[in-house]
Amino acid sequence: MSRRAIVCPAAGRRTARGRDERGVALIIVLVIVALLTITVIEFTHSTQIDVHRTRNAVHALQAQLLARSGINLAEGFLMLDDEPQYDAYSEEWWLQLLEFCREMPLDDTMRIRCTVRDESGKINLNNTREPRRQVQSQAVTASAVLRDAMRCMFERRGIDVEVVDKLADYWQQDAPPNPDGTLGQIPDFGSLEDFGAAFGISTQDLQQLRAVITAQPRALLPRINVNTAPAEVLAAIIHADKQDCPPEDPVPAIIERQQDLENPFKSTGELTGALQGVENANIKGTLFDVRSRLYRLEASALTNVDPENPLSGGIGQTLSTLVARQTGPARPGARPGAPVRAGGAPQQAVGANGKPLPNWTLRPLDWQKEGGARLFRSHPDGEETPGAGEEEDAPDAGSESSG
Repeated sequence: MSRRAIVCPAAGRRTARGRDERGVALIIVLVIVALLTITVIEFTHSTQIDVHRTRNAVHALQAQLLARSGINLAEGFLMLDDEPQYDAYSEEWWLQLLEFCREMPLDDTMRIRCTVRDESGKINLNNTREPRRQVQSQAVTASAVLRDAMRCMFERRGIDVEVVDKLADYWQQDAPPNPDGTLGQIPDFGSLEDFGAAFGISTQDLQQLRAVITAQPRALLPRINVNTAPAEVLAAIIHADKQDCPPEDPVPAIIERQQDLENPFKSTGELTGALQGVENANIKGTLFDVRSRLYRLEASALTNVDPENPLSGGIGQTLSTLVARQTGPARPGARPGAPVRAGGAPQQAVGANGKPLPNWTLRPLDWQKEGGARLFRSHPDGEETPGAGEEEDAPDAGSESSG
């Protein structure tokens, strides 16, 4: 009698179910491991980004503080001006500032530049105001000469010259009366941006004009300093009655005097002699002076610079402030090493020329901050400062990366 194997159907089903359950568990474990891996990777990436941002924030703060130190240095050098009778880029304090900023000892990963720009070398928009009583007069006025000079500048840059005619009409419009019923007056422009907004001038065109035109209170900038005015400003005013305002004599002679360390213009009388033969020289001469009151102090700093490749990378910061400088009586005190009077009383502080230092005071008028180290670019905004010399090649200092 043959024997047959007896197979239990229930046992077979249990064995297959066990294998299926083990397979599902393996899949679940793999899914969990994958999710944990993704979570760890995401957490690590997020942590790295936070570290990167924190490091950049620290470098940006370092750049800002370094730029603020540059402003303080510029203020210090501006206060060392020992000649209150005239102001020029050939003065000792200015040359020392340039040299000091270029040779300033810093960490290999940091760089700084600072400068002082004389706002008095530019045409002040608010000085183009024409008195209403002279609207119908055919006589040449100082404000009309300034507007003619602006036409030259606008035409050279491809900006609509009709804006200058509209500017003349702007000053002559009827102003609303004051609250007390007295006759009102059209307000001065507070900035170049106000001027551009009033006449529809683009930001790009304003940037072109920034090196030669400004908008400042007339009491602080009544005339143009001939010692610091760019050649374009000189040519535009002196030859405003000629087509294209060519830089003819006496402009080259004036520029030569600007660069002469020993012989800048020290009085307006010297300028009167230089303008002999110029049409309407008596009117144009009144537009110039040899002293300045408004200065733009600027400083740019770079941090996290690669020492092996300093011309790229880094985090930049630029600060600038407009200050009004005025002087009082000579200040007491003495610099280190200065002679002492009998009895131990210190003599007055003296400058490089041996004369007592004037009692300069600086009054801030505005404060601006921008990203990027603008002064490391050659001739920022098209500005060329007389006496500044050639700028060295510099990085495109506007990056906000850790390098």
